[in-house]
Amino acid sequence: MADPASFDRFAADYDRFVSLQPGQHTEWVLGLGLRGQRALDVGCGSGHAAERLAGQFEQVVGVDLSEPMISLARRKRSRPNIEYRVADVFAVDDREFDLVYSHTMMHHLPDYRAGLEHLKSLVRVGGTVAVVDNVCDRYPTPPRSLYLLGAWLGFPRQISRLGLRDAWFEFRFWHSRPWLDHLASDRYLSRTQFRALYDEVFPGAQYTDLGFALAMRWTCDG
Repeated sequence: MADPASFDRFAADYDRFVSLQPGQHTEWVLGLGLRGQRALDVGCGSGHAAERLAGQFEQVVGVDLSEPMISLARRKRSRPNIEYRVADVFAVDDREFDLVYSHTMMHHLPDYRAGLEHLKSLVRVGGTVAVVDNVCDRYPTPPRSLYLLGAWLGFPRQISRLGLRDAWFEFRFWHSRPWLDHLASDRYLSRTQFRALYDEVFPGAQYTDLGFALAMRWTCDG
């Protein structure tokens, strides 16, 4: 049986789905106004954030476990200053990044804290670790019915925003078995757990509540 946490089974559909969510993967981190020589996008998927970060950094490295997602990134969001790699986060041993960024990936790791510690080890002094991850105060794993209810309630608004064709695609994607199986494999921290863990690893971190997720920014001072 395929790993439900894997994006391999629905990579192309997920890429289209993300493309219909303007700014979700990029606006917060781009809004930090960071620039520099090297940025790392951990769990880069099909390259939506890496492509945007390439306008602010001289070199961007995008890393993801999913070969189909990296193939999409290389085909659709290639830039001369982006390198895409199929790799586990713990296999990244580069150092001295000006930005280490991760979006809604950390909750997939079997050892969340170890993942954060590893990200911290990759940033240079004066550089920034920026992490966005899903949180849920009521359920570690929200029930499928909650996602389906949200899709039904949001459908008229999405028709207005996207048009019928793309809204219908998005609606069907929310109902697809592989996506629902994937969501059922997620384990989220609550906001309190998130802040407690991140404060231990990143003392002095700053937080932004994005509704579906918390965003954390931390600058390495030595």
